[in-house]
Amino acid sequence: MKKNNKPDQHQFNPYSIDKLNNIKPGVKVGFLKFWVSGAAFFLTFTAFAYAVEDLLIAMFLLMTLGVEYIVNKVIVWMHNDKMPTLHYLPHHVERKSVLSLFATAGYVLVMIASSYFAIEGLLSLGIPSIGMLMFGFDNIGIDPITFGLVYWLMDAIWLQVKNKIYPKYKIRKEV
Repeated sequence: MKKNNKPDQHQFNPYSIDKLNNIKPGVKVGFLKFWVSGAAFFLTFTAFAYAVEDLLIAMFLLMTLGVEYIVNKVIVWMHNDKMPTLHYLPHHVERKSVLSLFATAGYVLVMIASSYFAIEGLLSLGIPSIGMLMFGFDNIGIDPITFGLVYWLMDAIWLQVKNKIYPKYKIRKEV
């Protein structure tokens, strides 16, 4: 008798039933960035009752840590030959250096400032935020969902510019 060592092509694959596997990496990364920014906004602006400047500094510190140690780690972990994700990183500084934390802090500073001023500009034009639409126009101000969506939009613009400037930047495989 001759044994066939080739795997059957129609054999059941237990990992094929994973529903998250069918979602494109850009959608997963975009949702993660939206969620981290909205959660950081929610935690700082609802947990503390200080001046807006103090809350923005607390959110800056919280988002810097969240982006560096959650978002960037997940992007690197998701990267493979079939679906590359390293182009979703905000910068290409080596992850294991302290410079990566400083580069992330600069990125987060730009993202928070641009998102905050974009939302304030839209509110001054009379365009309501999502919180105003959901809870009434008496609640004038920025809410976590609006901040997360505008942050996601600013991040998409950042990534487009970064990928145009460094289109063939060689990224080392980081584990």
